[in-house]
Amino acid sequence: MAAVTRPAAGSGKAAPGGAGGGGPSLLRNTWVQAAAVVAVLVAGYWATRALGGPAWAGPFPTAVGDAFMAWLDGVYGWIVVNRNDSPLFLYFFNYVSVGLGSAVVLIDQFLGFLTWPGVTVLGVLTAWRVAGWRVALLVLAAFGVFALTGLWNESMTTLALIIASVFIALLFGIPLGVLAGRSDRFHRGVRPVLDFMQIMPAFAYLLPFVLLFGIGNPAAAVVTAVYAFPPVVRITALAIREVPGGAVEAATSLGSTPWQVLTKVQLPLARRTILLGVNQTIMLAVSMVVIASVIGAGGLGDAIYQALSKVNVGQAFQAGLAIVMLAIALDRVTGAVGHGARTPDVPERLRLPLLGGGLVLTVAVVAVARLMGVRGWPREVAVDLAAPVNAVYEAVQAAIGPTTAALGAWTLDWVLGPLGSLLTGSPWWLVTLAAAALAWIFSGFGAGAVSGLAFVGAGLLGVWDNAMDTLSQVLVASALTIALGVVIGVLMSRNDVLAAILKPVLDAMQTLPPFVYLIPAVALFSIGRVPALVAAVVFALPPVIRLVDDGIRGVPAPTLEAARSQGSTKWQLLTKVELPMARGSMLLAVNQGIILVLSMVVMGALVGAGSLGFDVVFGLAQNQLGLGLASGLAIVCLGLFLDRLTQGRRAPRA
Repeated sequence: MAAVTRPAAGSGKAAPGGAGGGGPSLLRNTWVQAAAVVAVLVAGYWATRALGGPAWAGPFPTAVGDAFMAWLDGVYGWIVVNRNDSPLFLYFFNYVSVGLGSAVVLIDQFLGFLTWPGVTVLGVLTAWRVAGWRVALLVLAAFGVFALTGLWNESMTTLALIIASVFIALLFGIPLGVLAGRSDRFHRGVRPVLDFMQIMPAFAYLLPFVLLFGIGNPAAAVVTAVYAFPPVVRITALAIREVPGGAVEAATSLGSTPWQVLTKVQLPLARRTILLGVNQTIMLAVSMVVIASVIGAGGLGDAIYQALSKVNVGQAFQAGLAIVMLAIALDRVTGAVGHGARTPDVPERLRLPLLGGGLVLTVAVVAVARLMGVRGWPREVAVDLAAPVNAVYEAVQAAIGPTTAALGAWTLDWVLGPLGSLLTGSPWWLVTLAAAALAWIFSGFGAGAVSGLAFVGAGLLGVWDNAMDTLSQVLVASALTIALGVVIGVLMSRNDVLAAILKPVLDAMQTLPPFVYLIPAVALFSIGRVPALVAAVVFALPPVIRLVDDGIRGVPAPTLEAARSQGSTKWQLLTKVELPMARGSMLLAVNQGIILVLSMVVMGALVGAGSLGFDVVFGLAQNQLGLGLASGLAIVCLGLFLDRLTQGRRAPRA
């Protein structure tokens, strides 16, 4: 995501709310301009209703979108007919599909060959060697959850998909990151591509890869690798660029070739940062593998998806617990490798014997287990958590169900309904102009132009009404996320005890795959749009809180002392000094929060949120690839608009 900077002094741009140094006139106040745009949009909506909805004031014409969807359906039909005849598929995509599918199956079979005792011993020993005994116990607990929930085989399938997809992402991502770190031209060229990939919601990735690779593990592996690809490129490039120039110059002056400089100086010095990039890639892969259950990935994601579709909270909880433990274990192990802080201090002379002893122990455990006929964990030994969780769910519904139902109905009737009607019932060209104007007011002319084109693109795709419905859900959830995030972030910056309590909670929340947030939301609000909004708010809160806290804590102490010496109250200190000076972090918090809300709202289609996410799922399920792809592209258009709207005005170049 593009960095956000505070306007330079003397640029003539006022901070939001007109807090600039010269006291701009009321008409130049950013929020007054934005309110005027919204007022015009509301007036246009009521004028349209008063006129009876004339044709020139209606929603976007669907003729172009219908033709585009029909063309996409034709392309899909051609691919289905010619998949085994076209050279492009016969000699490329089919080979890739077979190779990836075989790789996932082979990894899964290898994990099965190791048996559950062998996998457990190997995983625990590896975790201890790289991260210490605490993480080793965590890994052991994760394997225990896989077994006792009766989801051992599904967990191994998910782990096999993660291994295959992460290998693909690193195979291409690290070399590209090295190239971006060593070449300014390549870095400038690849950065907008990575920006674009990171604002695309996960659902938007599914359809193109289904079109090329079909339903199943190959498409799931590729889409997961592509989704997890940007962080390793970015962080590797950053790591290479942060290697001290003096070390590179010293190696060059001694006659080292560029390859020697890279392998002997840059990569060793950047190793720790690159490993943190690997950690981020693995965590994104965990998130996407769960989502890829929609296209036949199987594993734990499919278990959650099937349980949510039946509103079986107990089964969803079991599968969610397993994926949460997998995510936390992978995060702690790979994070420890990057930090290197808790690696056991083993003397050099004992490292090789220790490695050999671990391998011997693993082989012995596998051999004994196979001789005894042990394979996966027997399901009959599993502990059924679904029944007690469902009992608790029913008790909670009996106690607070009427309250949550009333709250959900109020939200639909008085918030989502009117906002959705405003966006879908107003003339499409007026909504487009309003979006472009708001982006121009907050982020400049370029952002306004991109936003207007994004709305036109969503209309031309033929899904205008569903796109506006999705946007209304995103705006409501984003407003709540930003309000809660700013309040909690400010309180966190004021109280070190609260910060110490919240930081591990926020760490854990950011480790969880987004799919998991739907489970408690469904438990409280059943299915529909409201649980999707609740899940989106909770999912997007952690980065907003962190960025607000970091921004306020980053305000220089002398500035605060100067304001206090002038008699500023705590409220004046916050509103006149801290928040304005933390503007960059605040804008980034808003940007990150809204993009995450969009991705989660779209995913809410799995629990009845409807709109664009539902069109993607429906297109996948009914082989209507035209509708699914058009909806996926519309999601990207909304992402572009929301990203540009919240980037803020850039400082002018010197």
